[in-house]
Amino acid sequence: MLWLDLLDISDAEEAEVQDALGLKDLEICSVGHETAALTQREDYLEVTAVYVAEAEDGSPAQRAAIHCFVGENWVLTSHAIELALIDEFRERTEGQGEIGVLDAPTFLASLLGSVITSYQRAFDQIEIDLEEFDLEALRRARADAEDRIGVLVDVRRQVGALRRSLVPHREVFVALSQREFDPVSTEQSATRFNDLAVKTDAALAAALDAKNAITGSFDVVIARTEHRTNEIMKVLALASILLLPGALIAGVMGMNINFSAHVFAGSVLFWVAIAVIVALAVGTLAAARIKHWI
Repeated sequence: MLWLDLLDISDAEEAEVQDALGLKDLEICSVGHETAALTQREDYLEVTAVYVAEAEDGSPAQRAAIHCFVGENWVLTSHAIELALIDEFRERTEGQGEIGVLDAPTFLASLLGSVITSYQRAFDQIEIDLEEFDLEALRRARADAEDRIGVLVDVRRQVGALRRSLVPHREVFVALSQREFDPVSTEQSATRFNDLAVKTDAALAAALDAKNAITGSFDVVIARTEHRTNEIMKVLALASILLLPGALIAGVMGMNINFSAHVFAGSVLFWVAIAVIVALAVGTLAAARIKHWI
């Protein structure tokens, strides 16, 4: 079996590949699918898959299409950018295993298995990031709740995009598992593709778990925000309690009642009022402390 991998193929390279495979109708450069798809040709199958590339700088995972052409004893893969998937799979094929005994469609199934694995890794990484997000939210109360919610909105959008990109793969694998409907698939490859369909369902379940984790993170943010709001209200209420008796006494003492011209002048009555206000404040603090309000 022959495996050809082409990176950003040109028209001249396409013509050379056509001559090598003896297929004049093989159109590689014109492929425009950016979603998973299956197209049956007369002598080969055209399969498009979307791979999730891991981002190294902490940015959201990027998706890249990989176009596969499968004949009776050859596999051709074409992609516009370098993919770690291809390098990793090439290392596997150069090992001491028995991957060389696979037929072409079974070889393709092994390659596309790594594509589904990339989605599972992406969903697992999202859950890890959300766990760190939750711990940070619980550890520190911050006033930027809107910014935190904005982060969750971006993650929710990313999960939705990954799930929508993953769903068409299941239809492709189900179609390839029915070997009697195409000229290339074998019983061995049909079994492999059926396993990939099951693996895709597991990845979709991981997408649902990631979505639920986002909802849980949102609840954490709301609960932490409400807790911070309660702390602020407790301080404001305590300040009101501390100042209210003093304000009451000051209001009473400031009433325009003609007790005597010398009631407050040079007397201790004013200082008695101050002492009462301070005593009430200290008593209120002591009571709040005993009740464990502060």
